[in-house]
Amino acid sequence: MKTTTIATLLLFFIPMLYAQNFDRFDIEFVINDKNLAYPLAGGLNCPQFSSVDLNDDGIEDLHIFDRVGNVHLTFLNTGTTYQFAPEYIPYFPNIKNWMLLRDYNNDGIMDIFAYSDTPGVDGVIVFTGKYENGHIIFTRFNFTQWFYNMISIPLSTGTRTQLYVSRIDYPSVDDIDCDGDLDILTFNVAGGYTEFYANRSVERGFGRDSLIYELVDGCWGGFYESGLKVEVDLAAAPNTCFRNIENPEVQARHAGSTLLTLDADNDGDKELILGDLSFDNLNFLRNGGTCAKAWMNAQDNAYPSNSESLDLPTFPAAYYLDVNNDGKKDLLVAPNAEQLSEDRAVVWLYKNNGSSTQPVFQLQQKDFLVNEMLDLGTGIAPTFVDYNADGLLDLLVGTYGAYSEVVMRDARLYLFENVGTKNIPKFELVDDNYLNMSVFSQSTYNFAPTFGDLDGDGDLDLLVGEEQGRLFYAENIAGAGNPIAFGSWQYDYQGIDVGISSTPQIVDLNRDGLPDLVIGERNGNINYFQNIGNQGNPQFNPDPAIAPNTDRLGKIDTRVPGYVSGYSAPILLDFMDGYKLITGTEIGQIELYNNIENNVYEQLTAETEQFGGVNEGFQAHLAFADLDDDGFLEMFVGNLRGGLSAFKTNLPADQTTPVDEPFTKLNIQLSPNPASELLHIQVNDFPNAIKKLQLYNVAGQIILQQNWSDNELILNIDHLPGGIYFVKMEVNGKVITEKVAVIR
Repeated sequence: MKTTTIATLLLFFIPMLYAQNFDRFDIEFVINDKNLAYPLAGGLNCPQFSSVDLNDDGIEDLHIFDRVGNVHLTFLNTGTTYQFAPEYIPYFPNIKNWMLLRDYNNDGIMDIFAYSDTPGVDGVIVFTGKYENGHIIFTRFNFTQWFYNMISIPLSTGTRTQLYVSRIDYPSVDDIDCDGDLDILTFNVAGGYTEFYANRSVERGFGRDSLIYELVDGCWGGFYESGLKVEVDLAAAPNTCFRNIENPEVQARHAGSTLLTLDADNDGDKELILGDLSFDNLNFLRNGGTCAKAWMNAQDNAYPSNSESLDLPTFPAAYYLDVNNDGKKDLLVAPNAEQLSEDRAVVWLYKNNGSSTQPVFQLQQKDFLVNEMLDLGTGIAPTFVDYNADGLLDLLVGTYGAYSEVVMRDARLYLFENVGTKNIPKFELVDDNYLNMSVFSQSTYNFAPTFGDLDGDGDLDLLVGEEQGRLFYAENIAGAGNPIAFGSWQYDYQGIDVGISSTPQIVDLNRDGLPDLVIGERNGNINYFQNIGNQGNPQFNPDPAIAPNTDRLGKIDTRVPGYVSGYSAPILLDFMDGYKLITGTEIGQIELYNNIENNVYEQLTAETEQFGGVNEGFQAHLAFADLDDDGFLEMFVGNLRGGLSAFKTNLPADQTTPVDEPFTKLNIQLSPNPASELLHIQVNDFPNAIKKLQLYNVAGQIILQQNWSDNELILNIDHLPGGIYFVKMEVNGKVITEKVAVIR
């Protein structure tokens, strides 16, 4: 009765856990003998920087929005450095593509200007900031002049339209005409010319709390940017606009631009720092006009030319803020293109060695903040394994690939050894090209590793998914209990091809004692390949007409409206009521599905699409393990920005081993427990029946499988590393799982 009651309570309790938000888990990481300050911040690819007081203490902190994944990162200013403070992230609204923190109502609290949230409509939305309970929060500014809730402008026809800003551009929100309120500069819909939208709220008697804009100048500064050459075309005189009369078709091309305005010469009007999608440089345009009428009459195409000029692939965007607390604003530059851009040295910091009124920028570093994060480029897929058989789970991650001018993508496997203890994990990078996987970067990338005993010899083999939808296979030839040693790579393992972006897991889904394959892919469906071979000879026939496979496991589709891809990345965990499938997705949300087994071909509905309240950005890849020996699983989440995050979950580690029938009790005894050399397993019922035993580690990996018919089995466990293991016993359909501690 006691066992049944506990099981019932667990079954009642576990679904409640999925609605809870998981806390972050801090782990120390060491790379090149350096302890990273915030390794699990998640990395940066296309960061956008703004100053903001997060906690209402009067000190300007740092906010980063990364358009790769549409994620917020928040850092507290300690006076000497920045401290990653993710507790402030939930107070920021959902944003896509770009945002700026600016104080439009002059109340000393930052507000948000951001890209439209109306599908198919390019424009600007606004959120108003205020403080509540010691932290900043934002509420939506409601525009009532037009049927879309965004900034609109009047037309000569008497109608209105949106103030246009492209999703790929980055506008300037600044006091352009020197009247004390915030105006907007952006490129027009046809491209090439910069439009000046003046804020007329004060002039019309509405005060700073209103936002009323009108187009004042369709050729602000008089210049034209073609996107075909590094230089822009300058107007010959004030109050004129450059027109390419000889070659007017050139004016039809404009791929994308970023704008930063600042008064660089202390004359009151605003200069412009311009980035273009077609080039890797910044262009500085000198304003020889006035606040009322800008005229760009000089340019520096190698800005800052007094220092190392910017050369940052691709599509740089510049940001102007004080990041070293010296009272002078510095220059930060980062890529603005979501693909084929530099993705490691992504934040060039130019320190202001001049003054607050006449800045002089000198390059300090090319990896500001990123050098304190675990950031391996683009895309990361983690998994755990005890590679050196020391009893601690190590971390292996595959990458989509880092930016490279030589190969398609510099994709690799990175091995981090757990050099901590069973209670306090600590990971150190010991191999940045594990098993020399980068040699395949000439032809493929997007590596997603997983471990399992495919050949039934008691050790863990390695499968790696890749961009072409096939699998790499490496056999572990070390033997059970020994440090991992792999044979040569085999590509196109058993002819399996799921299309694009294979993400495999080795798991006995049908519980026949043979490891099956579950594979996610770009389309968002999940593939199931049943093992139709035998122990030591796995066979996965990719032809569904021959083998009982499916490319629609549970008819799951991780795509959401507006996306043609879903990037499913499934992990199966086993609880008292059976397997649960947890999968990463294209948009970063984590979905959980119940009742997987015996319903492989049936339509399943997600138990939650917001598992743990976690969303770390695009293309989430997951790994679970009890890293601190507290009996509960931690969850690692890789993202498209090339970084990792870690979370404490309430998922009990001792319930993640396979149990078919949680309410059926077998009478077994394990002794001694803890054990060191021999483990005696006594079964008091069913004296002549076949007993099936499986031994799992805390990561849910099968260490040993054995069948026998006597009442007692003696296992030699002297080769196992110290730690917690789980013994699953099945006899005549009755199943039980017991925990055993191995000590060394």
